[in-house]
Amino acid sequence: MRHCLLAPILAACVILAATPARADGDSLTFNLIPADVSGPAGSTVGWGFTITNTSTTSDYLDISGIDSDLFSATDGTPDASIFPFPNLAPGQSLTQLYDPADQLGLFQFTWNAGVAVGTTESGQFRLLGAFCDPTVDQFCAEDGSVVSTVLATASYAATVSPSGVVTTPEPDSLPLMLAGAALLGLMMKTTGNKIAPGHSEIN
Repeated sequence: MRHCLLAPILAACVILAATPARADGDSLTFNLIPADVSGPAGSTVGWGFTITNTSTTSDYLDISGIDSDLFSATDGTPDASIFPFPNLAPGQSLTQLYDPADQLGLFQFTWNAGVAVGTTESGQFRLLGAFCDPTVDQFCAEDGSVVSTVLATASYAATVSPSGVVTTPEPDSLPLMLAGAALLGLMMKTTGNKIAPGHSEIN
């Protein structure tokens, strides 16, 4: 069973439930892209992520839930519905930038209108799930055959910025810059090769 919205009490119950010990060699990495975001009151900000199953065993990483301190925030609306809940083989990694147009990423948060500039929400995102033996049940956390626990955390900060200032991940701009530089060079070369009326080219 997958959980998008986990109340703190429910999360505590999950953590305290009796669960099988994690096998030696089971591990993961969890990073935010970026960790700190900002946007004006009334706007929606969001985070992307990279999750990697770094296990040295054959166990799959099955993410079944996401929790955050933002669920307790009173100055905006939290939304974890954009998270894809990956199931990763050993050595496999998933990276997803925050994409508000296609509703992809880790988490998004919409500031209430009228929130004062400089207001900040900070805390942690928590990934819940389990490592699953693929010979038994590759989706053991999602199926509920193994109780999910908190597997990793990452710290975040979101700040209300002045109107018109939004800091969210953007697609890599390097290809666009290179294309622009190439076009400019071509235009300069073409202009340089033109012969002014009434003049002859001298070799």
